[in-house]
Amino acid sequence: MKKRSTRVLLWWVRCLIVYFLAELLAFNISSGRNVNAQMNHVITENFQNISVRKLFSVINQQTAVTFVFDASSINPDTMVRINARSLTANNILDSLAEKLNWSFKKSGNTITVKSNPPKAGVQSSAQRAPAAPGQHKGAQAVADTFHISGTVKDSLGTPLVGVTVQVKDMPGGTVTDKNGHYTIASAPHAILVFSYIGFNRRETTAGGSNRLDVMLSSAASGLNEIVVVGYGTEKRATLAGSIATVAGKEIKDQPVANLSNALAGRLSGVRITQSGGKPGMASAITIRAASTWNNTDPLYVIDGVVRDKFAFDALDPSEVENISILKDGASAAVYGSRAANGVILVTTRQGREGKTAISYSGSVGVEKPIHIPDVQNAYHQAMTINDALRIDNIPTNDARYYSPDELEYFKTHNWNWIDEAWKNPVTTRHSLSVSGGSARVRYFMNGTYFYATGSFNKLDFRKNTLRANVEADITSNLTASLNVSMDVRNDQKPYWRYDNDGDNMEDLYKAFLFRTQTVPPYINGKLNGTYVEWSPLAITEGQTGYNKKKFTNYNTIATLRYKIPAVPGLELKVMFNKYSRTNFIKQFSLPYELSVFKRTGDHNHIVTDEPESVKVRNDGEFLYESYDNQEAYQLDGYISYNRAFGAHKLSALLVYEQAESNGNNFNGQRNNFVSPSIDQLFAGSAASQFANGNGWEDGRASYIGRLNYNYADKYILEGAFRYDGSVKFSPSKRWGFFPSFSAVWRISEEPFFKDNVSFVNDLKLRSTIALIGNDAVGGWQWMQRYNVANGAVFSGITSGVTPGSLSNPDITWEKSISWNGGLDAYLLQGKLNFSADVFRTHTYDILGARQQSVPSTFGATLPAENYGVINARGFELSARYNAAVNNHFNYYVSANFGYATNEVKVQDEPANQRAYKSVVGYNMNRIWGYEATGIIRTQADLDALPAGYTIFGQKPELGMLNYRDVRGAVDDKPDGKIDDNDAQYIANYSIPPVNYGIALGCTWKGLGLDLVFQGLAGSKIMIDARNAQARTEETNFAYWNDHWTPENPNAALPRVARNVAGEASSFWLRNGSFLRLKNVNLSYDLPRSLMKKYGLAGVRLFFSGTNLLLLEDHVKVRDPEAASMRSYPLMKNYTFGLNITL
Repeated sequence: MKKRSTRVLLWWVRCLIVYFLAELLAFNISSGRNVNAQMNHVITENFQNISVRKLFSVINQQTAVTFVFDASSINPDTMVRINARSLTANNILDSLAEKLNWSFKKSGNTITVKSNPPKAGVQSSAQRAPAAPGQHKGAQAVADTFHISGTVKDSLGTPLVGVTVQVKDMPGGTVTDKNGHYTIASAPHAILVFSYIGFNRRETTAGGSNRLDVMLSSAASGLNEIVVVGYGTEKRATLAGSIATVAGKEIKDQPVANLSNALAGRLSGVRITQSGGKPGMASAITIRAASTWNNTDPLYVIDGVVRDKFAFDALDPSEVENISILKDGASAAVYGSRAANGVILVTTRQGREGKTAISYSGSVGVEKPIHIPDVQNAYHQAMTINDALRIDNIPTNDARYYSPDELEYFKTHNWNWIDEAWKNPVTTRHSLSVSGGSARVRYFMNGTYFYATGSFNKLDFRKNTLRANVEADITSNLTASLNVSMDVRNDQKPYWRYDNDGDNMEDLYKAFLFRTQTVPPYINGKLNGTYVEWSPLAITEGQTGYNKKKFTNYNTIATLRYKIPAVPGLELKVMFNKYSRTNFIKQFSLPYELSVFKRTGDHNHIVTDEPESVKVRNDGEFLYESYDNQEAYQLDGYISYNRAFGAHKLSALLVYEQAESNGNNFNGQRNNFVSPSIDQLFAGSAASQFANGNGWEDGRASYIGRLNYNYADKYILEGAFRYDGSVKFSPSKRWGFFPSFSAVWRISEEPFFKDNVSFVNDLKLRSTIALIGNDAVGGWQWMQRYNVANGAVFSGITSGVTPGSLSNPDITWEKSISWNGGLDAYLLQGKLNFSADVFRTHTYDILGARQQSVPSTFGATLPAENYGVINARGFELSARYNAAVNNHFNYYVSANFGYATNEVKVQDEPANQRAYKSVVGYNMNRIWGYEATGIIRTQADLDALPAGYTIFGQKPELGMLNYRDVRGAVDDKPDGKIDDNDAQYIANYSIPPVNYGIALGCTWKGLGLDLVFQGLAGSKIMIDARNAQARTEETNFAYWNDHWTPENPNAALPRVARNVAGEASSFWLRNGSFLRLKNVNLSYDLPRSLMKKYGLAGVRLFFSGTNLLLLEDHVKVRDPEAASMRSYPLMKNYTFGLNITL
């Protein structure tokens, strides 16, 4: 951003702030000039049970009065019952003075609250015990009081802090401490009421006992839940958007290297898949259906700061307070130009008032592969190769055949290379957190260490994180906070150039799978190079070098929040974030030696232990280093206003946001090193060295606004906008306006419904519509690009520039019009809740180059332009039931289901393309191939084929796989041959359109059990057909044991040959649907009475299992979630851990 533009924007923001403050100040001065006038204001809320703290806050919002009290003598958490629908604020204070024996002194706009000395022998009503049955509810002697104590926990066994505990139909009460403990004065058989935001209210009796431990069932989607939304929070009951949430406590013990790996199966409409199990590998997250052929990643926002998925995965579950997924357009619209793919909001944990609490969590786990494909043993490999040679009519005396004596030998001699290298990975995790604070200062600090080994040597992942959140009330109206975090990730694996640095390590893993079983990997302790050109074991032993990566992130967020005393409900906030990231990559490649041994057998296929020679394998001897540095800042200025005027509630928000980022990269390489033990650039030859580098920058400015009107929590209307400017586009196309509108109707608040349908506690209809955007494209495409090149001038070499792709000054945002309709229902006193959503998205101006429709004679590269159109649609369902059977046992069952698909409406295609190749009118994820009709098994099958019929240019033969002859080169009629013209779309979905999850759990006394199931459905998977060919140095998947031969005409698979491509066809398609037991968590809380003897607040033992069972699997030969049959396998994880709280 240019400095002049920034100054102008900031000047406008200052003008808006001054104007807004002046208007509100004038309004408040005119409406009440002193405290007496304000205190005559009628409070129109109806509070049945409310804490004094909350009551003072409501009065403060509706008047200009501030309350001051001494916390040592006034308990602000005292619960009272006030019917304020017809009382003034003065009337309410009079009632409190009588009930609680308090006095109120008014001075200006401040009221000081004091506790009066108790009358002789009598306590205030906040402290008095309820009268026993038959006794008058008046004063009662302290000596006669009965006390009940206990602990309140959630369904996971976690102590709940701040739960309100009351005696039913009595004023006063208490709250639980940091350990969830409470003590209350009560009659022996009185009914106690336990209430807490986000949990279902519980009424129970101690039955005459002094001890009552209670479990509160979570109302994770309950009406009082506070949901984090863009630039604020909203109550679930009045929420209009489609937002899925996960509480941090649900995932805090997950033994995962990346946060994304802990979320699968928990969220409706969110597809989370993990394609491999390499240490440190993250899951992919997609919200609903893709509506662009460009970047489909959601936007990640952490503590109000826009980040990327790399920063999201750096978070440890123990530092997460909650996660919100904004799925509909209106919820995401405040993020404007980057919200088209949905938004993921993360709030990290904050400190709370109370004594210092220290928590430690440690765990150790072991991993095993879910599925390693079975491969042929040495004998079956040799037989398959013989069959392939025979099919190709190779004379039987050819030395490539395995002779009878060799076949007999390999019946009892077999070497599985992956068994030689494989080891079960181990994971270790430690987390330590400290939290607490006073009434003025609150803090949370957390540090974690995670380490995971791989299945091979020289393969591991290590992550360290630190976080400190501190919040301080500088004055009663001014609050400052500082959020500092850092993480360091070290990723190491063997260097192998043909893996292209991919996380799935396909080429290396494939080498272990398919390495010939007829050759031992070691002979006399030496790497065997007989029959093989290279050894994967040399790679995993580190002889070929290494590939090391180190990522370091630093993040600081400073925030100031100021409540304007003269304007109740008005708040100013400024947030500044500074972020930096460094990435360091070091790749060292070395040559290595392989030993060659003499061979025996009639055809020389048996390797002896007699050395013959030594050969050197050299895939390049070099050291490559890359250093990348990124820096970014984000500045936000907020003005928010929240005020209730009787049944009318108004909230408004204005935000100015400015963000800039830049990065620089340098990389260099040298070859031919003096010694493999010196892995530094200076030790390499300068003769063939190279160095390169580049830089980039980005910036944007945004104005955000939101206005919400709420009438009696019955009718809610909200409008929002974001006005975005980005340097990615030309000045004339730089700014985009993204508005949204939403409406809520709570039918259950209507008298006709409320008075007649008692089992429905809440019923809500909601609808949203929004215009959102996507700018996840390369920047500066509106400017002419040039390439640096070398050329010859007068027999010399000189540097210069050549034109690159053409520019497009009209390039701008992709845009999406998104509509969402939903219904929420809460039944049976909150035990059962249900939610349904339907959505439609129309995305247009999708960026793409029209290269397909341009003649091949056109030499230039066309720029991207806004022309594409894709529609997406779908629906989502979720439900949850939770109940407490008694004081010791409760349970819950929840399920979610989502369906999402898309349709291409406009996309560039060749001018003369035939209709069957068109993508327009269909979803984006279809599978291209041939429709197989089966194996040509018998001579009768062969004779039934038309004369002159060919299959990919070959005359049909027995054992071949045949295909449907669909069309010829010029028309859609069969032409008597199978060729490229017969290919077509053979499956509608390669990506599952359906995702679902099931969660269930229970707690009994100190035991807790939670299960999470993840399912995907509706897609097809192409299994690997490459081994329709047989190679002398590789084995095959074991299912090829049942291939066609003249002796086995009814085989499951076609014949094998040495030079067959294995065309993609319906023969190889499998149903990709699966249902997986994604996570199991079993825990036990040691008795609190026992722990207190050792000065501990709590000890929990737990077992956590991940990916333990595949309950539905149609693929069988590979994991249905894996990227391919040859990718590093997904893992089962068995973890045992311990949590200790001091």
